[in-house]
Amino acid sequence: MTRPPVQPDRKASASDSGDTGGARSRTGQSRSAPAGSNRHVDSIVRDRISSPERSVTAIDSPTVKNHRALTGDRNLGARLSWVSTPVCGPYDVIIAPRFVGLCGTDIQIFRGALRPLANILGHEGVGVVAEVGEFVEEWSPGDPVVFNPVNPSDPDEILGYSFDGLFQEKFLIRNVRTMNWLIRSVPGDMLSPVGALIEPIATAIYSQDLVNRSSNGHVAVVVGDGPVALINSIVLRLNGFNTVLMVHGRSPRYRWAVDGGYFDGEDVILGQGNVAERIIKRLGDELVDVVIVCTPGEVAEQALKDALIYLKPDGIINLVSAATPSVVSLEGRDLDTTAIRHRNCCGYPSSGYFERIETPDGKSVRVTSQRGTSASHLNASIELLGGRSSDFDALVTDVVDLADAPALISSAVAWSFGRPKSGEAEGGRPMKAVIELNKGEF
Repeated sequence: MTRPPVQPDRKASASDSGDTGGARSRTGQSRSAPAGSNRHVDSIVRDRISSPERSVTAIDSPTVKNHRALTGDRNLGARLSWVSTPVCGPYDVIIAPRFVGLCGTDIQIFRGALRPLANILGHEGVGVVAEVGEFVEEWSPGDPVVFNPVNPSDPDEILGYSFDGLFQEKFLIRNVRTMNWLIRSVPGDMLSPVGALIEPIATAIYSQDLVNRSSNGHVAVVVGDGPVALINSIVLRLNGFNTVLMVHGRSPRYRWAVDGGYFDGEDVILGQGNVAERIIKRLGDELVDVVIVCTPGEVAEQALKDALIYLKPDGIINLVSAATPSVVSLEGRDLDTTAIRHRNCCGYPSSGYFERIETPDGKSVRVTSQRGTSASHLNASIELLGGRSSDFDALVTDVVDLADAPALISSAVAWSFGRPKSGEAEGGRPMKAVIELNKGEF
């Protein structure tokens, strides 16, 4: 593998590879593959992706294979590192990620607001099966896949959070039959930057499913001005909501949404001051049926408090984003948003879980949240992208090579603090950034 024009900043170690965190406890320690146990795409790819057992040997050692990865930087942001490439055992699969989205959770982690177990982030992505073990029958080299980041049986086992993720050139799945929730087949034309939107769109479809189970409303508010908010607004409109407003924060990205035709200027509301009064006035004194909260976690509590005012009796609030801290105070009681998220995991239960909140004036509303997506949500997302990709293509504003990703992440972290770097135009923050890996190899 040709090394990038940067000096690696540390030695590779087993703790940097793709089986740390939650994955290690489920799938066991590294093991050497028996002779002849691996099938490869071709001899060239075999030379690039096969490796001996992982080791803490310095990366200059000729006996160790390495690949590039983004790891956390102690000064906030990310750095490009070399990590040892794992061995594919007889029941294992190695994936070569191709396009991986940079999401709001990743930015919160890179800015130090969240502290995951994983050292390598990235959970929204598509890739190619690069290598399979001797006894793997479900997958073959060259198969295109999408990642489903949350284990349906354990909502705390999360790709790129509890175990290492996709911001690396090779990703090992140990004992793929026991981890079969983690990848699904996709059409080959989804191996593109827009393919990184499959999981976020599936999450919006899940959110819509929860709404459809208990509401026949037509007026919605999306709180947030990032790509997840815009994806949810598209899905809401496709499902019959004829009025969708946006509540935006300090970021000037709402202008991008208006200029791109996602919202009319009069339908975007500043999320400061008396938000509820402005929303009710915009709607001609009508209240709202559904509120979808897609904000950074630290402002979710205020978004909830505002929504209680402008929401109809028996209306629904869905916390698509996680609140930080997870326990918020609403109307004299504590609401554990993480517990609610755990109650709706990867499509289960089918009826959905909602928690009721009573306001002092006697209004009762329902609060829900979710984690992960089901196979049916991912399939619906793939079908939607296949038929209406033009609705989503423009959301991907930046595609960068792995080597250029640290600079992009540094810029995104600066924007998240409200301090764009010198020379960056106001409103220049990317909408959806995607990192490209293994270009030219698959």
